[in-house]
Amino acid sequence: MDHGTRLLDFIRQEILHGRAVPLDEELDLLNAGIVDSLGILRLVSFIEEQFGVQVPDEDVVFENFQSVRAMTAYITQRKAAA
Repeated sequence: MDHGTRLLDFIRQEILHGRAVPLDEELDLLNAGIVDSLGILRLVSFIEEQFGVQVPDEDVVFENFQSVRAMTAYITQRKAAA
């Protein structure tokens, strides 16, 4: 399973709790009200645990968590830099 699919599954199960909300990798999760500040913290924890990527505080910014595509790009970048 790729990073995007794993992130989408996590958001559906853990943040939306199974509610039927149309999601795709491009959706602006923050402006759509799907992810809030607590949701970002949960996503940071998920990314660190599932993908083995440390997310420093300075990287917890809108641009990195705006969409699943942005998070996937961030994960790929952090893995390449390690």
